[in-house]
Amino acid sequence: MSENYTIRHPQLHEAEGLAHVHIKAWEQTYQGVLPDQFWNEDAYQRRLNSWRQMLADQAHRARTRVVEVDGAVVGMAQIGPPREDDVAVEHELYMMYLLAEHQGSGASSEMMEELLHHKSASLWVLKNNARALAFYRKHGFEPDGAEKDLGEDEGAAALAGIVEIRMVRGPQ
Repeated sequence: MSENYTIRHPQLHEAEGLAHVHIKAWEQTYQGVLPDQFWNEDAYQRRLNSWRQMLADQAHRARTRVVEVDGAVVGMAQIGPPREDDVAVEHELYMMYLLAEHQGSGASSEMMEELLHHKSASLWVLKNNARALAFYRKHGFEPDGAEKDLGEDEGAAALAGIVEIRMVRGPQ
């Protein structure tokens, strides 16, 4: 696939567009795996509020990249400090989402390069998401044996049996 895209920092006024892409990418990626409540109107409102808070914080904007095609945001990625103490990496990739029609364009690889450069990092990914696993392996990530069942969190019984694995990479 060949298309013109731009990788850049998000802008303060883009919360609605980011929330829409976030919800749509989740639906495209996780439909049939996660309950529909993750991309309904309530989910959109939660994402919108979350993106408004993140965009209001310069540190969050600095750790976030968006993909823009023809003036519209079609993807995003964000890093931050590792959330677990048992992994010795510089960053954690908190999210990377790209609308299905733009996958294969090279935009996700470019976002990752912009955010991580050659630094060590960790991430969590659904254990059965073969496409994502292959993408992350291509970028030097490997499972480190850590797993978590999403249904084990309080109030998350509907997610029981959905397992994420942690992948890590050393400096590249």
